[in-house]
Amino acid sequence: MNPSPVDAVPGEPGPSEGPAPAPVPARRVTFLNAPFRRRTYAEWLYGLVGLPIAVLGFSLSVTFIAFGVGTFITFLGIFVLAFAVVLGRWLGALDRGLINGLLGGRIQAPRRFKAGRRGLFGWALSRLGDPVGWRGIAYQMVRFPLAVATFVVTVVFWALTLGGTTYWIWYRFLPAEPGHDGRMHRAASLWDTSTSSYFLDTWPRVLVTALIGVLLLWLTPWIVHGSTSVDRLLGRALLSPTSASQRVRELEQTRSDAVASSNEQLRRIERDLHDGTQARLVALAMNLGQAKEDLGSDDPAAAERVRTLIEGAHQQTKETLTELRDLARGIHPPILDNGLESALISLGARSPIRVNLGIDLPGRSSTTTETITYFAIAEVLTNAVKHSGASAISVRVRKHGEQIIFSVADNGRGGAVLGGGTGLDGVQRRLATVDGTLDVDSPLGGPTTITGVLPFDA
Repeated sequence: MNPSPVDAVPGEPGPSEGPAPAPVPARRVTFLNAPFRRRTYAEWLYGLVGLPIAVLGFSLSVTFIAFGVGTFITFLGIFVLAFAVVLGRWLGALDRGLINGLLGGRIQAPRRFKAGRRGLFGWALSRLGDPVGWRGIAYQMVRFPLAVATFVVTVVFWALTLGGTTYWIWYRFLPAEPGHDGRMHRAASLWDTSTSSYFLDTWPRVLVTALIGVLLLWLTPWIVHGSTSVDRLLGRALLSPTSASQRVRELEQTRSDAVASSNEQLRRIERDLHDGTQARLVALAMNLGQAKEDLGSDDPAAAERVRTLIEGAHQQTKETLTELRDLARGIHPPILDNGLESALISLGARSPIRVNLGIDLPGRSSTTTETITYFAIAEVLTNAVKHSGASAISVRVRKHGEQIIFSVADNGRGGAVLGGGTGLDGVQRRLATVDGTLDVDSPLGGPTTITGVLPFDA
């Protein structure tokens, strides 16, 4: 279909655009600013505290696993190993928090354990089948030598950095040592053999030592960063949820969102029927009842009252029909039965802002996909009309592979965000129910482009 100017339609309102505080971008760590960034000292702290935590985790894991395997022939070993798996979860949570807090690992927590069997023995057997706990134990085993290496790298290089940069201050306070030149030296020596010695006590040597310390001040953060990166990668591999468990969590969340959205829609329909349509029908029945009584009256003024009441009933009937049509359109627009293209054209017929609409769909997709696409575009258009201050809106819908991609762009003030409790959050949840995604590109000052992707046959 060639792009044609049509009007957008308002759907349910939800503030998503307009002035919003600009996010403060995190400063990127570079070679020049590394000594002055928080990341550098967070990784230094991780290198120091990581070793005692790793020793504790390794010791406890080895102890309980060894004792559990040794007593597995008895029932006691089953419970010991079950507790070892519980301990693996606890230690994994501790390490995950350490990596997220100090290394910026952003590792998601796995799902909470749910015992599949009743009773103490059933609990123990269920725990033995908990993959999260076993992966936590595996992490303790592998991390211990890495923690030792990270600790050594952190301590050695930061000690050399601190010692080199401050050497010109403290070298004079070192104990005096005789040199092979027959003089006493108060300085560090690089070597001291039976035939020669090399003391760092002349100003050129002191200057070179200080320069090396300053160079290490910029190199050490990257050396330690490389060492802690191994811990970060290992944590993501063993402490993050597996793809299967993550998928289960996403399905549970989208199911919960879908149920909540359905309940909210039902409450809205009930409220609209009770406060609008029902009240109008009650008034209509009262007017018709009064008109019926007046028809049987001999009062000369009754005919005029009957005419007035019938006119009012006629007007109320038209208004009630309008409300019912609007309510039905919000549930499922009948025109959507003719296809998404027809529905979007009809959708855009009531907007105060002209919209350039372009649809390139080779055929009909599933009813679910068309419905979700329709209501998602309706909500985004509503937000643009009400909050963007735009003078032009462009809507594009096309098929790409096995997906439908739609985009809504406007030249408004920008500032649309996800995650702020806005109407766009509802659109994102709606798309997520069919594994769809929503992307928002809306810098302050505009323009705004909102793109949604969902399966062609959901």
